[in-house]
Amino acid sequence: MLLDYGGTLDGDALHWFDHFLRLYARLGVALTAAALKPAFYGADDAIAHHPEVRGFTLVRMTEVHVRLQLAALGRADSTLERGLVEAFVADTRAAWDRNRPLLQRLAHRFRLGVVSNSYGNMPALLAEAALAPFEIIIDSALVGVRKPDPAIYDLAARRLALPPAAILHAGDSWERDVVPARAVGMRAVWLAPADASTPTAPADVRRIASLLELEDLLA
Repeated sequence: MLLDYGGTLDGDALHWFDHFLRLYARLGVALTAAALKPAFYGADDAIAHHPEVRGFTLVRMTEVHVRLQLAALGRADSTLERGLVEAFVADTRAAWDRNRPLLQRLAHRFRLGVVSNSYGNMPALLAEAALAPFEIIIDSALVGVRKPDPAIYDLAARRLALPPAAILHAGDSWERDVVPARAVGMRAVWLAPADASTPTAPADVRRIASLLELEDLLA
C-alpha cells in the first residue's frame, strides 16, 4: 500500500497552502489566497534548494518555510512567525498522533510506502513522525520526478517489486494522486472532504473523508 504525505498522513485533505491560509486568519492576519500564493510557492521553491534541507525535521522545515513566506510578504514580525510555526507544528503532530495507531496496525497486514512531492527531507520527516515502518519512501526531490507524472508511481511499483495492480494508493489530490496512480494500473483511494464533488473519471476509485476510514474500507 502506498500513501501520500502532505494532506494525507499529516491531515485529512488539507493542503499546506490552505492550512497556512487558515493559520494566518486564526492569528488575525487578513490574507487572500491570491496574496499568499506567490509567497507560499516561492518558499516552496527556495526551501527545496536549501543546502541542509535533507536533514530538516518538522520544526526546522516549518521555521524556514515561514521565514521565507514572511520575507516575501514584507512582514518582519517575530510574534507572527512564532505563532505560525507553533500552530503548524502542533496541528501536524496532532495528525501524526491520531494516524500512528492506524498505520501501525496496517503495517502488520500490508507492506507500506510513501510517495510524496517533497523537498528532499521526506525520509527525515517520516523518521521523526515514527508513523509506521515504511518499506519505501519516494521523495520527488530525491528521485527527480514529481507528481502528477505517472513515472513516480511506476518507480514505486518497481521498488516494491510488485505489479501495479497489486498496489493500493491513498492520497488527497485527485490530479496528483488518483489520476497518475490509476494511469499505471494501481487501485486508488481518494481522501477528500465530504462536500467535494467527485470527478467523473477514472472509474473504480474508492473515497474516504478521513484516513481513519481506510481500515474499514480494507476490512
